[in-house]
Amino acid sequence: MDMRRYIVLLLITGILWAQTDFDTLILKNGTTYLGEYSKIEGKIVYFKPQDVFALHGFSVNLIQTLKLKDGHFIIEDGVFNSTYTIGQVLLGCVIITIVTGVIVAVVVGRSVVGGIKSADFGGGDGVPF
Repeated sequence: MDMRRYIVLLLITGILWAQTDFDTLILKNGTTYLGEYSKIEGKIVYFKPQDVFALHGFSVNLIQTLKLKDGHFIIEDGVFNSTYTIGQVLLGCVIITIVTGVIVAVVVGRSVVGGIKSADFGGGDGVPF
């Protein structure tokens, strides 16, 4: 497989992965939103529902559950889960970024090394071009 196919495969995988992982916000009235949790300021939770272009503020008093895509709860049964901190969220993002970088480096490295032939360096006399 040439390098372009690997890159296309990685891009498609990344797009599909990004579209299937959403945070979940459930209000006490039963309304459920999938999207991206942003932050909590005071008693307002900022959440960007999917297919919406801006953050929406939700009063903490209206929220039953706020579950992150990694399975951790920030609000469960209307109560804050104080054990889950923003540091853990950032650590998770860093780990995902590093793993993705390693995968790309390995795939691209194999493609580059596997694609070099002696003919690529000229007439085979060891002198390039």
